[in-house]
Amino acid sequence: MTTGEGDAAGRLFPEDLDGVDPVAAVMLADACRSISAYPDLVVVGPLFTAAERVAGGWQVVCPCDPFPQGARELLGVHLEDRAALAGDAPGRELRAAARTVQSEPRDEVRAAGRRFRVVRIEQLVRSGPDGPEPPRPTDLDPAPGARARRGARPAARAYDLLRDGQETPDMATAELLCQVLDAAAREGTEPSDAFLTPLSLAPAFTIAERHEGRWRPVGRLHETPAQARASLATYFRHVVPAVEQPGEEDLAGYAEAGDLMADGSRRNGIEVAGRRFRVVRIERITLMGPDGPEPPRPTD
Repeated sequence: MTTGEGDAAGRLFPEDLDGVDPVAAVMLADACRSISAYPDLVVVGPLFTAAERVAGGWQVVCPCDPFPQGARELLGVHLEDRAALAGDAPGRELRAAARTVQSEPRDEVRAAGRRFRVVRIEQLVRSGPDGPEPPRPTDLDPAPGARARRGARPAARAYDLLRDGQETPDMATAELLCQVLDAAAREGTEPSDAFLTPLSLAPAFTIAERHEGRWRPVGRLHETPAQARASLATYFRHVVPAVEQPGEEDLAGYAEAGDLMADGSRRNGIEVAGRRFRVVRIERITLMGPDGPEPPRPTD
C-alpha cells in the first residue's frame, strides 16, 4: 500500500506496533495522502477565540471570531455566564473581568482563581490540480439523521483542548508550520520566537463556488461537512428561489441539487445551472509556547 506518489505507507509506522495509536496512525496516513494530492497551501487569515488554563493545558471556551476584539467580547459573555453560577465574591470578580475584556484590548485576565487568554488560530486551505481540498475520510462527519431522538438538535462539537507538553509535531503539522511562517515572513507578521510549537486543531468546513477560474468561499464556517452540506441545500431550496428567482428549468435543477446535498450520501461537490460548488476543508493550527497559546499579534 502507498500513500501516493511513491511514499510507502510503511514509513508512517514503526516496525514495533506496540503502543501505536491506530486511530492516530490512520489519520496521519490520511494527512500524508492529502499532502500529495493537494500540495499547495494558502494561508487564509487568522481567527481568534478564548481559552481557560486548566490541568494539562488550555480549554477553549467560546466560538471563534475574525477579530481579537470579537473574541474578547465572546469571552466577556462566557465570564458573565460563569459569574451567574458562582458565589458572590467569585461572581463579582468574573463580572469585573468580563467588563475589562469587553472594554479594553486585554488579551489575558485572571478572576476567581482562573486564568483566561485570547488565542490566535491560523487558517489554511490545501489546493491541488482540481481545486481546494474537500473533507477527508477521517474527518468527523455524522450523518444528518444521527441524533439522540427524533426532533432533537445534533450535539455541538466539543471545543478544543490545547494540551501542554505536545510531542514533536507529525510531518503534516510541521509542514503547516513552515507554510505559516513563510507567509508571515512575506507579510511582515512573524510570530514571536516564544511561539513556535504548532498544534493542530479540529478543522472547519465551508462552501466555495468556482467563479471566473477561481474558487471563492460563499458561506460561513461549519464544524462538520454535514453542516456545510445542509447550508448549501438550504441555499438551493430557499435562498435561490426567493432572492435569485431563476427560470423554471433552473429552479427545478436547484431543487434537485438541494435534495442531492441532503440525501445523506456525503456528497462534497455539485454542479447546477452552470455553477459549481464544493465543500472545502480548512485546516487550523495555533502556535504554543512555554506559557501557553499565542495571543493576538500587534499586526492583527
